[in-house]
Amino acid sequence: MLASQLLQRVLKVSRELSDDVEVISPSRPLAEIVEAAGARLAVQRGMGLNEGLDQARSQALLDGIDTLIVLHGDLPNLTAIDIETLVGVLPADGGPGVAIAPDRAGTGTNALALRPPGVIPFRFGIGSFAAHAAVVERAGVPCVAVNRAGLAFDLDTPDDLRRWLELGDAA
Repeated sequence: MLASQLLQRVLKVSRELSDDVEVISPSRPLAEIVEAAGARLAVQRGMGLNEGLDQARSQALLDGIDTLIVLHGDLPNLTAIDIETLVGVLPADGGPGVAIAPDRAGTGTNALALRPPGVIPFRFGIGSFAAHAAVVERAGVPCVAVNRAGLAFDLDTPDDLRRWLELGDAA
């Protein structure tokens, strides 16, 4: 129930900024939630987050998408301004670049903006912020860390949930 509400919120905020929103998941039953929000569900063929994102990226490249934004579905305080800021730090000339939004601890990655979509490989998992930063450095493209509360606060643990219930948007 909570995961569904979180996903619906992230989809609502994303749809405020774009008509082209896609959820990648191995869970077909999510189609009802995703489609009700005006987004599309791509059923993941393989297992693992990085593999699913690679699948979504391949489709984005086929569709001619020039900037790919990856958001996790557990961001309860996400706002449209957070997403606009993430995209807004990419090079103004339309050139390649990466924006990385770390989690509160500064070790994980809660969001990415990639231009072009294939500019770096995905490195989600333990220590993903440093892993993403390292592949960006090897790619030699501009990179900006975007530290915003709505992007940094995610619900990964029972302690995160307690904090959010106590503080709400202030978490």
